[in-house]
Amino acid sequence: MIHFAIIGCGRIAQRHAEHIHAIGKLVAVCDIIPQKANELALKYNARAYTEAGTMLEKEKEIQVVSICSPNGLHAVHTIQALKSGFHVLCEKPMALSVQDCGEMIKEAEKANRRLFIVKQNRFNPPVSAVKKLIDEGRLGKIFSVQLNCFWNRNNEYYQNSWKV
Repeated sequence: MIHFAIIGCGRIAQRHAEHIHAIGKLVAVCDIIPQKANELALKYNARAYTEAGTMLEKEKEIQVVSICSPNGLHAVHTIQALKSGFHVLCEKPMALSVQDCGEMIKEAEKANRRLFIVKQNRFNPPVSAVKKLIDEGRLGKIFSVQLNCFWNRNNEYYQNSWKV
């Protein structure tokens, strides 16, 4: 059984916790807002922390750390987890700059650990259909692509969100 930790206990962390629970064990969670960490920890019988460094130092049974913190902290938390010896699953976007992405990759290579970035839309039916058309060669040689994608988000999605 794979043991996980989550850094950042906001909306997307709930989803990560559900999937982790289905395939492994959520051992620890961390958020600077104690209530968020405590609620998620209680739901999955995990330990709650308010400081990532402390969690990464104390929790030696973790194998994978799921980074669900705000976008601007992805690089910092990912590098911290990699340096602590854990594999990392990082929410999108990977980081806010190409330089930070490069540092994350370098640290994963240096630590001999895996760095995974969430790309959940690759399994959406329209994306799968286009991929199949490309793989079958039915679109010919592709020289350029432009895509406009509109997401339907209700007001609740933007409440207490980094997007505000």
